[in-house]
Amino acid sequence: MAYDAARGRVVLVGGCCTSGLLADTWEWDGREWVERTSTTSPPARYGHAMAYDGARGRVVLFGGYSNGVFGDTWEWDGINWAQRASAPSPPARSGHAMAYDSARERVVLFGGQGTSGFLADTWEWDGNGWTQMTPATSPPARGYGAMAYDSARGRVVLFGGRGTSGMLGDTWEWDGNAWKQMTPATTPPARSFSAMAYDSARERVVLFG
Repeated sequence: MAYDAARGRVVLVGGCCTSGLLADTWEWDGREWVERTSTTSPPARYGHAMAYDGARGRVVLFGGYSNGVFGDTWEWDGINWAQRASAPSPPARSGHAMAYDSARERVVLFGGQGTSGFLADTWEWDGNGWTQMTPATSPPARGYGAMAYDSARGRVVLFGGRGTSGMLGDTWEWDGNAWKQMTPATTPPARSFSAMAYDSARERVVLFG
């Protein structure tokens, strides 16, 4: 899911249910869910990641899984889905984390699970293409972590996930150039598949489950 701030809608795409994988698009306006249709749309999948690109007014979707991992990039403008080609592009994966850095106008992608295991790479999308970032230090490889952008401090925050050694409970921040591990006095227990969002009124990143 991602929040389209210009249109005031939460956008939900795909996932899995008791009957299989889904490829539908829904929007929540605070009162009701409305299913949206598009002449072209991403194939059914789960484990994908989405973020709203506020500079360009697009919801960006990357990757996911359905009988294999996807490495495709899609954008939703509120009316239609459009697949975007980019070279280079992140390798196919699912369970990655994405967040939009509004100060730098970049969608940031980290990690996930690819064809050869967990990943620890960092990529940024600027609306025209993907660029792989090469920081000196990165969080350990993982999938299924939670990520959100702290606009008050200009940092992308990453928490937890699952790596080769099991569940993770570490906190990292990305400033556009470097990853830094944070060492708060109190921290949530290790976990994966959690949800995280930024509360701009209270200037807090909120994590649940």
